Amino acid sequence: MTTVITRMTEVQDQVIKAINSVNEPLTDAITTAVNFVVENVPQIPAVPFAEKFPTPKDLINNQAKFASKLVTTNKAVALSAATAAQPLTDQLLDRKSGPVRTKAAA
Repeated sequence: MTTVITRMTEVQDQVIKAINSVNEPLTDAITTAVNFVVENVPQIPAVPFAEKFPTPKDLINNQAKFASKLVTTNKAVALSAATAAQPLTDQLLDRKSGPVRTKAAA
């Protein structure tokens, strides 16, 4: 890997570590708040038409699935564009490459 990619990866790892570091404190704070409400509110009314709403977990799983598809699709488009630009970028970056291969030529 190049120095630039190595540094980018280190920063990305730090971002992931920072996000992970809030997991336990956040979960503990929510648990404390929920326990307080459950113990101190005699009856918590259901939301009207509650059966028509997805659960928070269902929403999160649905959005995570979409985000995963979005990242995969975006990667495919970006790699296709990078491949098309490769003869020029290889010259700019002093690398060797062959001619651009289109789908018809491939």
